[in-house]
Amino acid sequence: MSRPFDSPMPEFGVLYDDTRFWVIHRRDCYGPFDYQWSPDLYGVELLYQGEKFGECCSMHQFFADLKPFRLPTRVSEVAITVSGAVVKCLLRSVNRNERMEQVSRVLTETGLGRYQLSMRRSA
Repeated sequence: MSRPFDSPMPEFGVLYDDTRFWVIHRRDCYGPFDYQWSPDLYGVELLYQGEKFGECCSMHQFFADLKPFRLPTRVSEVAITVSGAVVKCLLRSVNRNERMEQVSRVLTETGLGRYQLSMRRSA
């Protein structure tokens, strides 16, 4: 687990910073989750603490497996939901502000609304 900031942790949430995010679950912080474009620029690779855990080659080909990291089930659900929403927005060229709105909406629609999305504030 990593701590992206020193202020008190909320009970649940998603902390977003540029391309990275952390899932806060029961005041524990998991991450960072991130993405990078594949070397051929045709797909997006998903990363957890710098290690690849999945990829998206098109809107119809998405693979992710966080099982090797032994994360709590709910953390994995939130991370995959956020990652999927972000990748979908990337492939559709959605701007950053709209991307955050869409990620928040997807969290709510999938029953994960208590994981409020917030932006990390730089020191």
